[in-house]
Amino acid sequence: MDKKNMENTFIKKYENKIFGMNSSFDREIISGNFIPISYVEGLQKYLSVNGILLKNFTCYAEGLARKLKDNAISIAKREDVKYQYLNNSNTKKEEFVKAIIKERGKQPGLVAILSALEIENSFDIYRNKMKEKLEIIPRQRKCLHIYYYFIDEQLGLCHFRIQTFFPFKVQFYFNGKEKLANDFNKAGIEYQKDDNCFTWLSDYEKAQQIADNLDVAKLHSTLDYYVKKYVNIIEELSRVWHLSYHWSVKQIEYATDIMFKSEEGLNRYYNELLKQITLSTSPENVMTFLGKKLKGDQAGKIQTSYKQTYFGIRVKHQNRNIIIKIYNKAGSVLRVEVTFNKASELRVIQEVHQKDGQTVKKLSPLKKSIYSLEHFIRFAKDSTRRYLDFLSQLDDNSKGLSEINQFTERKTENNKNYKGFNPFNREDNAVFQELLNGLFISNGFRNKDLKLALLRKLPAGRASAWTTSKICRLLKRLRVFGLLKRLTKSYKYFLTVKGRIILSLCVKLREMT
Repeated sequence: MDKKNMENTFIKKYENKIFGMNSSFDREIISGNFIPISYVEGLQKYLSVNGILLKNFTCYAEGLARKLKDNAISIAKREDVKYQYLNNSNTKKEEFVKAIIKERGKQPGLVAILSALEIENSFDIYRNKMKEKLEIIPRQRKCLHIYYYFIDEQLGLCHFRIQTFFPFKVQFYFNGKEKLANDFNKAGIEYQKDDNCFTWLSDYEKAQQIADNLDVAKLHSTLDYYVKKYVNIIEELSRVWHLSYHWSVKQIEYATDIMFKSEEGLNRYYNELLKQITLSTSPENVMTFLGKKLKGDQAGKIQTSYKQTYFGIRVKHQNRNIIIKIYNKAGSVLRVEVTFNKASELRVIQEVHQKDGQTVKKLSPLKKSIYSLEHFIRFAKDSTRRYLDFLSQLDDNSKGLSEINQFTERKTENNKNYKGFNPFNREDNAVFQELLNGLFISNGFRNKDLKLALLRKLPAGRASAWTTSKICRLLKRLRVFGLLKRLTKSYKYFLTVKGRIILSLCVKLREMT
């Protein structure tokens, strides 16, 4: 199956129940750092060239903090918006801002300025008694953070967060769905929207083309614009060194929304799907969704969890800092969401500067730069495609039940008899579970692959139970019953659609009993 067809497997299967599908960024959190002063040695050099003694560091930093706070208060007065210090950590800033927007409306402009004491990585001065001198040390400290909430003409509701102590990190948040709505308005695409979720689009193909049109240079320019507007200490910080923010990805959510024609149609499908995900999703499956192989050192780091939310039940599959979630939203939308919290866990072929000064292209951890966003999109789309392909095989119980009787009965081919399979037999079921391994489904397998997988399940002393010849006979039986197919001029096997349906059902039946 080629890539285009793989992308459409789920849609084709349920095309009579859904309007269409759209994939785009959801939550995006971009972090800005002054790289030269973000580590101890760099900050020491900065203070030295600026003639700032360590004993005066705290006083110098607090002076810059006052400038940032005074600037925020001044902007609030000039723009006639509220400046509010939040002394309760339980206050939800988003809810506070939504209440203001409800009164003022959604027109572009500054909405509110909030501030709060929050813990962040920073620095402090330490008196080293052994060396009898002052030293800079990294530590977490509580300091004032200022939040500018505003509605950008293109990006919608955003916030810009400033740390008011060294190293003066900033953070920019926006929602990709809000940006997309503005893009649709310009392109003349009609839509129905519930919060940050589209429930219907007039042109799905054109909408996806717009969603795929990523202009990172424009985003970079927008980030620099808000720095110039709200960070009024850069000129003072840059008296000797020219400092500018390096923009990196802190958290990205990429959401695929499948828009069902009715809430009833989605609920009927999703309720059944939840039961089957519970029974069918293995760690191997999760790693396959993410395009990775399961290794021994990943034990305990692969999780599937379920949670009841206000909207319904959410299923989450997680490996380290990469997450795939599925949940129902806005009544009739099924959302598959891929979240990245650490770029370095993705590996791509890219230019790498080596110690000898040469630049080569090699497989290496993805850089956190905003210019890596296109890699996030590709990875998220591939993961979603594999996940939807997996889901599209889970709910064909009616078809499986009608064929399972034939699967258990003896079958004859070329005057040779082949015994049926027993869904409740431990050995047969072990075979079924391995054949449903996510890697086998996506990549296929050979005799030796299945043999190794089955041997891992056997207790010590029974390592000879699965021989190569026994596996050969098993593969032939599975092909006779139409559950496997072999690639032409190859020894690689794939489960057929019929095989996935029947074997999944057999595994569920045994687990339920």
